[in-house]
Amino acid sequence: MKKNIAKADEMEMAVNYKAARNTYVFLEAALAVYCLIYRLKTGELPWVWLIFIGSGVVFWATKWMETRRLTAPGESDEE
Repeated sequence: MKKNIAKADEMEMAVNYKAARNTYVFLEAALAVYCLIYRLKTGELPWVWLIFIGSGVVFWATKWMETRRLTAPGESDEE
């Protein structure tokens, strides 16, 4: 059986990126609303806030590291 694995083209990568970003935004909003409602009802923060905070830290850390990596001086593909 022959496996047909191909690299994603630019359009497919852009679509996947937007889908992942929209999913992230939805999950963050849902967790924020859940934490707020839980806090208002019980007066305590739920354990889910750790996921909410952790996912934000992962997102911003990844964005910062990738931006630094891609904009590092002296590392150009053009020669």
